[in-house]
Amino acid sequence: MKVIKTTALALMALLICATVVAGHHEKGEGPKLAAKPGQVMIVYYWPCADADTGLALIKEMIAYERDASPHPYSAAPAIHSDGALVSVDVHSSAESMEKAVAWQEADGAWQAQFAKMEAACGSADDLSVNVLTMQ
Repeated sequence: MKVIKTTALALMALLICATVVAGHHEKGEGPKLAAKPGQVMIVYYWPCADADTGLALIKEMIAYERDASPHPYSAAPAIHSDGALVSVDVHSSAESMEKAVAWQEADGAWQAQFAKMEAACGSADDLSVNVLTMQ
């Protein structure tokens, strides 16, 4: 009787583990879309004289935007393979992007952080912006 109970428990444990692991390939478990249709993605590219300082500053700026912006959006910093500083922003719509940009232009703290970025990275004239409307 003890052997039957032990065997039954071991078999149940194996079945439970197999059931948990079996769902790994189901739809929805893979990577999510970077953005949904209708959203606006902005890719900022700035060849930065001091990429380490620039990256630290852009992380601070993103944290500030996350807390202070009345028009929420997601943003992520990166370093391009050529060493340039990159930021990718995703807005829910073109209207939301326009409102966020207007807020940035009017917000003194945001402008001060951008001035620090310019001091670390060089002229904002070297900053390129690509706006993509997701399909």
